[in-house]
Amino acid sequence: MKLEKATFEFSQEANCNSKNEIEILTIEFESPVGLDEDKEGFYILKTEGWSIDSEEEIKKLIERINKIL
Repeated sequence: MKLEKATFEFSQEANCNSKNEIEILTIEFESPVGLDEDKEGFYILKTEGWSIDSEEEIKKLIERINKIL
């Protein structure tokens, strides 16, 4: 049995230009050989809208995921 993918879902209030109340960002971390074997997988970002003010915000999300993994 191998773990191939971990999924993380984040939410935040929408930006002032959005018609939605919240924004959802899903980040998947996966590896073709399995997460137990390979800590060098890749990230997949999925969203219909996620607002950031700087690249630091994305870095913080990735750092948070790495702490869990």
